[in-house]
Amino acid sequence: MMKALIKKELRMFIRKRFQFFSLLTVITVFVITFNMDSSNKFNPILISSFIVTFCVPYSFGWISFQREKENKNISYLLASPLDIKEIFLGKVLAVLLFTQVFMLWGVIVQYITNIFFMGVIPSFEILLTVLITFPIWSAVLSGLVGVGLLVFDNPFIVRILLFLFLIFVGINGNLWEKLIILEEWQNLILIFLGLMAILGIIYFVDIFGKRLMVE
Repeated sequence: MMKALIKKELRMFIRKRFQFFSLLTVITVFVITFNMDSSNKFNPILISSFIVTFCVPYSFGWISFQREKENKNISYLLASPLDIKEIFLGKVLAVLLFTQVFMLWGVIVQYITNIFFMGVIPSFEILLTVLITFPIWSAVLSGLVGVGLLVFDNPFIVRILLFLFLIFVGINGNLWEKLIILEEWQNLILIFLGLMAILGIIYFVDIFGKRLMVE
């Protein structure tokens, strides 16, 4: 049942074709453009991946659950063999996998452009950041968007906060550098904290989620 739920979520994400292909285009343009700029001190894949980390929860993270709530399908969902925390976890994992698809595309574009522009090949730390750390935190942010929907009956409050945070980081060069350039030990710490955050969100939903969903 969990696999079926994740597949359902992924299919629904892909149906948002405009957002899907727009984000793929943004990743491609960012990676190619910054690869051609020899003065750029950041690895191109890091910049695009950092943006994806916020864009996926903002654009895709909780749309399926929101539609189910709007269409009054919550009772059918709760009647399934999965309990509320498994439903929530399935949706969060779908976001994590969907984010990894975009990240992997960025890595592929990076390697292809390196052939023509002699760019920088991603190191192990960068690949760990892009393929593991950032997707986990994208899932965390998606979980927070979901909690925002449950608590406030409106995910846009959390989405606005994500948008404001992205703007704040974008205009603060020093903070941008600290968040993007991670050492291996920092990656491991962030991975651990991200997994703990997901467990915390699932624990919260397990206690309060069903009551909030049916209200």
